[in-house]
Amino acid sequence: MAAHTFQEIELALTAAALNGDSAGLYRLANQLMDEGVAFDSLLFDYLIPAEREVGSRWQQGDYLVAEEHTATATVETVISLLAGMLDQPNSATHVVVAAAEGDEHSLPGRAVAAYLLFLGYRTTFLGGSVPASDFQDFLEADRPGALVLSGAITSHLVGAHSMVAAAHSAEVPVVVGGNAFGHDGRWAEATGADAWVSSPRELPTVIDRLVGLDPEELRPGVDLPPGLVALISNQSRIIADAEPALTRDDEHRGDSTHRDAVHILLGAVEASILVTDPEPATEMIRWLRSAASTRGVDGDAVVTALLGVLEDSWLDAHEMLAAAREAVAR
Repeated sequence: MAAHTFQEIELALTAAALNGDSAGLYRLANQLMDEGVAFDSLLFDYLIPAEREVGSRWQQGDYLVAEEHTATATVETVISLLAGMLDQPNSATHVVVAAAEGDEHSLPGRAVAAYLLFLGYRTTFLGGSVPASDFQDFLEADRPGALVLSGAITSHLVGAHSMVAAAHSAEVPVVVGGNAFGHDGRWAEATGADAWVSSPRELPTVIDRLVGLDPEELRPGVDLPPGLVALISNQSRIIADAEPALTRDDEHRGDSTHRDAVHILLGAVEASILVTDPEPATEMIRWLRSAASTRGVDGDAVVTALLGVLEDSWLDAHEMLAAAREAVAR
């Protein structure tokens, strides 16, 4: 494999992932390490980019959802196998890794947990969409040195806020990372997180700085505005109320794909309220208009339907979504 170019290697990795060939992908991963590729590079420069390419092609309509899921599951399986070769050092600093509440993207956390284990930390990986309601009890019972929290899209910012609050109640410092927090981490502070990293490779330095901090040194909690709390509590009803507008003109609207799009957009509006910035909702509208349109979603119809529901009873949310739509139009 040493004679092959990076592009050829990436193609081989992607093909194995798409075919669900965990054994073949595992062999390729081990060959790369035998040829001198560092463990962190294998994770973050080869395996994760291979899956990310599949995700990008899915957004463009080149792959089916099932194919994207196959690739993700295959890469995650291989990372789990690689991590299984490593011993858990019981006396080392314990780090819990999880995805934000509502975020089903478990692969980034799986890779981070494997990387930290490789570096000598004791790690516990909780997977995707951990409910914040019982998370505090888990942390209080386990008392880890730190929590590493991932967030894939801005719709999960409020869920991240809930997780951070639970961790701080258990006196556990929190490091966050991922696209949900903005490309420069601008929205991490609104969740109450103690630190943000742009790359997993920054984690060891940040974790070592946070571990052992006095609880009073943790970042003060950020309370949710009362209106946002009420909006979150009424999510299901708001989504249901948006359905009639989606079924009025097109018999294909109002299916689960469109309901999911309303749900994601509403989450982005909640994030915008949390960070007092329409940009999260603006980004989501752009995504709905571009990538989601290749999946048979009418992004403009979703925005219009949600605006109609928010107009009478949820003025703050309506103003934020209207500002986001105007920003996209400009």
